[in-house]
Amino acid sequence: MKHIKRLTTLCFCAAIMLCGCTKYGTAVSTITSTQYENKQLTINATITDNGGCDYYMEQGFCYSLFCPPNLNDIYTTQVKVSNYSQVDTFSATFTLPLSDTAYYVCAYVKNSAGLSCSDVVKIPTGNK
Repeated sequence: MKHIKRLTTLCFCAAIMLCGCTKYGTAVSTITSTQYENKQLTINATITDNGGCDYYMEQGFCYSLFCPPNLNDIYTTQVKVSNYSQVDTFSATFTLPLSDTAYYVCAYVKNSAGLSCSDVVKIPTGNK
């Protein structure tokens, strides 16, 4: 009887660990609009495929002078919008420090299956 309880508990714990969206995929997002004025960028994104997950561990944007922006390098700035959200749209307004240059921006979403980034959008901030 004692072994049956242990086996049942072990099976239950294994089932819980295997549930979740790691068996699915990362979320897919797209940038829906951008507006740049006086060094301020307002950007909106929508998650078009949640990857089978009910929530997102993190949502945000990243930008860089280099294409593509990469969350793992020192040249990319990350703008975190939310943690542990169930919302499929998110937005932010932030300052791009340099004028007369171009920035490359992407939206990112992290769920328990991993991190994904949207297509990169080029934001010109002047004549270039």
